[in-house]
Amino acid sequence: MYYIGVDLGSTNIKVALYTQEMSLVDRQSYPVNYIRENGFVEFDADAYFESLTKLIGSMIAANRIPADQVSQITLTGQAESLVVVDKDGNTLMNAISWMDERSVEECKVLAEQFSPAEIESVTGQMAVLPTWPATKILWLKNNRPDVFENAGTYMMLKDFVVYKLTGKIMADMSIATFTFYFDIYEKQYWEKMLSAIGVQLHQLPALAEPCTVAGALTAESATATGLSSETRVNIGTLDHFTGMT
Repeated sequence: MYYIGVDLGSTNIKVALYTQEMSLVDRQSYPVNYIRENGFVEFDADAYFESLTKLIGSMIAANRIPADQVSQITLTGQAESLVVVDKDGNTLMNAISWMDERSVEECKVLAEQFSPAEIESVTGQMAVLPTWPATKILWLKNNRPDVFENAGTYMMLKDFVVYKLTGKIMADMSIATFTFYFDIYEKQYWEKMLSAIGVQLHQLPALAEPCTVAGALTAESATATGLSSETRVNIGTLDHFTGMT
């Protein structure tokens, strides 16, 4: 049996194939294309996912690995990049990268509502920054009502990839830690922050512990990757945490 490791990187999408004994068989990567303008940093989440499936498919084909011999795909990668989908799971706009700084004014608004002590006591973060998805959702509320009013689910990039691979809407708590609307001590969404930015609980993925198996590939994803619908997807954990092990 074989295993696939995926790094949902900011610079490159990286895929590696390992034997059951964890010997490296092959690895491939593909650069991420960004749209940058006036502090906005966006990318096409659907194109990102397509690049990932093509990478996996190319690697499986090049190494002549039988589809049913890949047991599991495990994910790691960036945390704060925001993907907004509608009620049918279709993206409503480009993904907003963690590098995007459009929400400076929204940071000021939230900093007036929440003290540094309260923020740290719930999220573990030391400041209100444009990096956090919560501030970008508030920006959408103020500037893109067409997106905000039609948002079915707010996902981080890894949540989106898990959804596209398995059909399951699930959030890795190690990634949720960096949303700015997750209580790291209670391991649940911070409803006071959600109220401040206008998000309902049903608009967020179910929370799961890192390294939870989300489920098997959908038939569509199995075809796109050249794998079997028996291949399972493990949500993994944050890239920094993976690097520390």
